[in-house]
Amino acid sequence: MTTSSPHAARPLILIIDDESRIRRLVAANLETLGYDTAQAADGEIGFQIWERLDPKPQLIVLDLMMPGMDGFAFLQKLREESEVPVILLTARSELSDKTKCLSAGADDYLVKPFAMEELAARIAAVLRRTSARASAANRSSRAEEFVNGPLILVPEKRECRWGTTPIRLSDTEFRLLLALVKHPGAVIAHDALIREVWGAEHLGELSLLRVAFARIRRKLSDAGADGSVISSYSGVGYVITDLSESFD
Repeated sequence: MTTSSPHAARPLILIIDDESRIRRLVAANLETLGYDTAQAADGEIGFQIWERLDPKPQLIVLDLMMPGMDGFAFLQKLREESEVPVILLTARSELSDKTKCLSAGADDYLVKPFAMEELAARIAAVLRRTSARASAANRSSRAEEFVNGPLILVPEKRECRWGTTPIRLSDTEFRLLLALVKHPGAVIAHDALIREVWGAEHLGELSLLRVAFARIRRKLSDAGADGSVISSYSGVGYVITDLSESFD
């Protein structure tokens, strides 16, 4: 593990990759851009570092294919205790691998070889979203709630619950569900959802939506809701049932 000199105002990013050349390249570029970095050569060491760091990293750059604990295993273990944003790096571009990345809870992915400018842009976009959410929470003395029957979302606190049962969502999942809950009964177009959550560079990648909504439906079901309250209209978009009358 290597860590740059601490600076309170600099976001900390944890880089986990078994290729030392890539780790050093990513760390050097990010530190030039104003980030602090910590590094690990595999998932097991990365998780040990994650547990020791205080404060925790604001984002993790994670290689997919590593010996020992690979990126999938690390991400599954991490998601048991944290929703910190994760950008996965993969040397394979097959759709099934991308889908598996997103299913495991990744917020974004890049295919190797990648341009550092693109990775830096993805990191900046994720951190802007999390920073804006934190700022809104600090400004608001009374958190605004979006209610659809028993489903309640509080954006400033990123809280979601079905009745009194809390539902733990990643940032991506929360933003997608919120987009539907703001307009219950209305179909929200695929491109509108992708643009709002992932950005225009991902327009047309419908697998992002399929995987994320599958996770959302599963979490709703685990909380006692009917996962079918979210419907997909082929070639059009997604809609959440208006529950306000059903549960009056």
